[in-house]
Amino acid sequence: MIRVAAKLFSGSLFGKLAGVIREVLLASLFGSSSVVAAVRAAQAATFIPVNFFTADVLSAGFLPLYCKYAAEDAAKANTLFRLVAALLFSVSVVVVGLLLLGAHFWVSVLVPGFGPEERAYTVDFIDIFALGVPFYIAGGLFSYRDMGHGSYILISARATLQSAGMIIGTVTAFYFHLPKLLAWGFTGAYILYSLWGFQRTLALICGVPRTENSRVSARDVASEFWSVVKPLMLLPIFMQLNIAAERAVASFLGVNVAASLDYAKFITETGVLLIAVPLGLASLSVISRMSDDECRALLERVLPGLLLITIPLSTALAVHSHLIIAFIYQRGAFGPASTTLTQTILWAFGVGFWTQVISYVLVKTLSARLRNREVFRFMALALTGNVILNICLYKFAGPSTLGIGNCVYGLVLTVSAARALGVGSIVLRRATLLALGAVGYSLCALALPRDGRWAIATAILFFCCYWTAFASMFTVLRTDALGLIVRFRSSSNVAR
Repeated sequence: MIRVAAKLFSGSLFGKLAGVIREVLLASLFGSSSVVAAVRAAQAATFIPVNFFTADVLSAGFLPLYCKYAAEDAAKANTLFRLVAALLFSVSVVVVGLLLLGAHFWVSVLVPGFGPEERAYTVDFIDIFALGVPFYIAGGLFSYRDMGHGSYILISARATLQSAGMIIGTVTAFYFHLPKLLAWGFTGAYILYSLWGFQRTLALICGVPRTENSRVSARDVASEFWSVVKPLMLLPIFMQLNIAAERAVASFLGVNVAASLDYAKFITETGVLLIAVPLGLASLSVISRMSDDECRALLERVLPGLLLITIPLSTALAVHSHLIIAFIYQRGAFGPASTTLTQTILWAFGVGFWTQVISYVLVKTLSARLRNREVFRFMALALTGNVILNICLYKFAGPSTLGIGNCVYGLVLTVSAARALGVGSIVLRRATLLALGAVGYSLCALALPRDGRWAIATAILFFCCYWTAFASMFTVLRTDALGLIVRFRSSSNVAR
């Protein structure tokens, strides 16, 4: 699994570097304006119905089952692919129709705090994003099929291609004063991505004679696929309600908050994409072939290193949130006021960053073991807690509420999944120890410069020195660090 994750990490790294350029350009050219708030709301409005129908069909349903079939019977795997492709095509037609016909209604529900100008922009963006939905869904299916055959080219290139399209859209939208081009960058990127995926998939489909796929086998495949995804059918309701509540709360707090939310989330989501997603996707294609004992042994090797990386990073994101936002975004149309506002969101997201990473890996592990009933229970509980906190606290805690709710979501999910997989003691012991280190770091960091030319360099140097010294004080952390170094060297050799 580590080798597979190393391959996915290299693709994610290039994708996120392109994503950084995209976000910096967007912040510099458009700041936290109504255009940015509208394009963020339009993306959410598009992906809520998409994910409502497809959220776990591919990752928790199709991929583990496809990997199992591919190892046993190629014809059976092709049958599953065709069935899921037909299902997703039907879904994409329905979603496009809903978006094009109901855009005005959807905007009024999702972002009730927007004014007429922001609503008009949002509707225009939704119309364009909707055209990209079939290609977005098809590209996802092709990439997961590619993974089922041990190839990670499509999934690794996805983020890079999306960011490249949106960079082009951002620059051209600013140059020609046509905000709609922001959305066309996304749609155009996924048209190209899906065509590439279709070309790679066509050869695999033709490799197995269709005569081997009987009607009986198709019914059997459909029945097994349904049994895998059935426990998760209600989960998209909770997930999309969570996103809708977050957007609605952000719109009530102001257009600038709605725009700043995604600038802050981009930073934490970058870490999740680089660290958790490669491991999570690798688990879906690798752990599904392991025994329960092998799975637990793998988690016991991986989790200590993850905790040793992510809890210090969480602390740094929270403590240095103002410095990070200013360094990445503060230029052009993104001024000091935008920095302060975004920082109030980022610090709370930063506190819970480590739980986002750990919970993602653990939940994907449960899915790989086809334990989706537990996945549903845990995620429903965590998402419900997030929604309740967002609705109840935003009048008191302001923009920070958005991050606080996310922290609670990640913590509930991490505790629940870790206990279910029998690794709760590993997580608890190290999290408690590293939390003490986080408190000491936060107190010591009060003496560091908050602004200025050398603030970033000082913070980086202090971070490295403090956590190296802290880890060296405890045998368990020293052992974890040595194991992490060994695995890093091994994965670097694989990447070469």
